[in-house]
Amino acid sequence: MSQDSKIEIPMSKHFFPPLLAIIGKEKYERVFARYRDLYANHDLPQNQFLRLHLSEGILPGLAFYQILKESGESQESALMSIDHAFEQLFSDNVKKMKKLGRLPFIYPLLRLFIKRAMRPYPPEGWKIEWIQNDKKAIRFNMKSCFYHDILSKYGAPELTASFCHVDDLIYGNMSPDLLWQRPMTIAGGDAYCDFCFARAKKGRILK
Repeated sequence: MSQDSKIEIPMSKHFFPPLLAIIGKEKYERVFARYRDLYANHDLPQNQFLRLHLSEGILPGLAFYQILKESGESQESALMSIDHAFEQLFSDNVKKMKKLGRLPFIYPLLRLFIKRAMRPYPPEGWKIEWIQNDKKAIRFNMKSCFYHDILSKYGAPELTASFCHVDDLIYGNMSPDLLWQRPMTIAGGDAYCDFCFARAKKGRILK
C-alpha cells in the first residue's frame, strides 16, 4: 500500500480542477499527481490552519511550479506562467473583496475585524507585530512567513513572490477608500513584510 493511500488528501476546489482549463489535460494530470505525492510525504503540522495553507496554496503551487520547470521552462518563464494562472485561479477572491470594498464603512469595519481575519495565520507560521490601528491606518509587520519557510525547504523560495502577487491582486483595487501598501516583503529579500491598509480620501492617504 502506498503512503498516499493511507491518508486522506484534501484537494483545493479553487485550484483543482480549474487549473485544467489553463494548462491542458496532460500537464494537469502531472501537477495533480505531484501534489498528491508532495502532500502524502509532507510532515503535516498539527495546526489546522497551517494544514489548510499547505493544501489550498503552498503544495498545489509548488507542484505546478515543479512540473513547469521539469517541462523545460526556465525559472523566469515558469514564474510568469504561475502568476498568469494565479490571476485566473484567484479571480473570484478578487471579485469578492471588491464587492466588500463597496461598503461605505469598509475602513472602520476592517479596523474592527482585522485581528479576527488574521486568525488563519497563526503564530506557528507567522510572527506578526501589530504597529497601528487607528483612524488613519492599519499596519502590521510579518517577521516570518510559513509560505516562504516551506517553499525554501523545497528549494523554491522564489515562488513565494507569486503568492504575494495574489495579495496585491486582491487588495490593490479593493476599495477607493483603502490604499494597500506593502513595499517590503520577505520574498523580496527584506527582513519582514510591512502590511498597511491606509484610509484614503480622494485617492490620498489621510495624514
